[in-house]
This record gives sequence, C-alpha cells and structure tokens, in this order.
Amino acid sequence: MDMNQIAGMTHQELMTCVGDRKSAILKKLQSGETELSFSIGAKSFTVKEWDKLLSKVEQNNEAIRKEQEERKEALEKEALEKKESEQKMFISILETGNVKRNYFMEKINGTYQPSCPYESLAKNGVIHYKGVEFVCDTERNAICLGDMSNKKDVLTIPLEGGGSLMVNRDSIGLLSKAMSMFSPEDRNRIMRAIADDNKIQEMQQEIDEDTNSIGDDAENKLE
Repeated sequence: MDMNQIAGMTHQELMTCVGDRKSAILKKLQSGETELSFSIGAKSFTVKEWDKLLSKVEQNNEAIRKEQEERKEALEKEALEKKESEQKMFISILETGNVKRNYFMEKINGTYQPSCPYESLAKNGVIHYKGVEFVCDTERNAICLGDMSNKKDVLTIPLEGGGSLMVNRDSIGLLSKAMSMFSPEDRNRIMRAIADDNKIQEMQQEIDEDTNSIGDDAENKLE
C-alpha cells in the first residue's frame, strides 16, 4: 500500500487496515509461520537467522584458534630443534677430528676451555710420537714443533678439527717422521702448506738473487 492510497483513506478505514494487519501477524505467530525479528545496525535478523550467524562466527573462531595453536606448536618445535643444534655445536671431539669446535660460540656460551689439537695424545702438555716432540700451546690452540722464538721461521698450518700446527722450517724433516699421527685430512693440509711455502721461499730467493745481481752490475759499472 503506497502513500497515495493511505492519504485518501478515512480514519476508520486506516484503523480497520491496521487491525487486519495485526490479526494476520498474530495468526502467523500462533501457527509458527513467522518469527520475531530485531534490528542490528541497518540489518534486521530473525531469531533463527541470528543463531545461524552466531554458529558461523563460532566456527570461524574455532578454526582461527586451531590454526594459532598449530602455528605456536610449529614455532616451539623449530626453537627446540635450533637449540639442540646449537648445543651439538658446543660438543668437542678433538681427538677424532670429526667435529669442529666453534670457539667464538663457546666463549659467548661460557663453555670455552683452552685446549690444543690431538690433546688426547698429550702428557703434561707434550706429545711424544715416534721420537718427535710436539709442545701444546693452549693459548693459541696449537701444537708446536721446533723453535718458536722467531715467527718469520714458523709455518702455521690450520687443522681440520680446529686449532693449528706450528712448525719451524728447520724441523720439517722431523715432522715427516710423525706424519702418521695426523688424520688423512690434516696430512693433506700439512703437505699442501709445505709445498706452497716451498714455492714462496723459492720465489723469494729468486727475487733476492735478482736484487743482488742488479746491485753487483751497478757496482761493476761504477768501477
């Protein structure tokens, strides 16, 4: 019924129309054909519609809670695995040479203890092997062979399991007698380092000889 029709009706006709409308709504309520409704904002909901909406919201909330719990469990598992991995890094098995020590992390973690390579073979800080004597230097995490007083004469070789071998060039002959003491990886490192050092020494000798030769030629010309 539009506004033009309502405007043309008498008061009695309006009251009759309203009464008929009330009777129709009451009849539907009594027979269960309609529901009470209420407004929220700009929308109107029946009781059933509202219950259905609440059910959907609850389902969504439950899905979100489940996802958050799974995410939390995954993060906790990842953190635990990371912690276990870091702890394994702190384990030192220097005598086997299979695990490298992370000295920087040990110092941060407070687990650092001075040591030297192949320390399981040492007695009172000295390794005796086939007549060759290596001295343990825990401050530098090294085993030393020969005179260490002049650094220029000392060859420092990093070892596979951490730390280094420091050997005086005059003691390389002795080192060859004790090569079987080292792991295969360390033997390769030592041999490569000695070969590289020999090349450097030869190049340095050639440079010195050329320099001396130039000096001699200059003196001869002056004479």
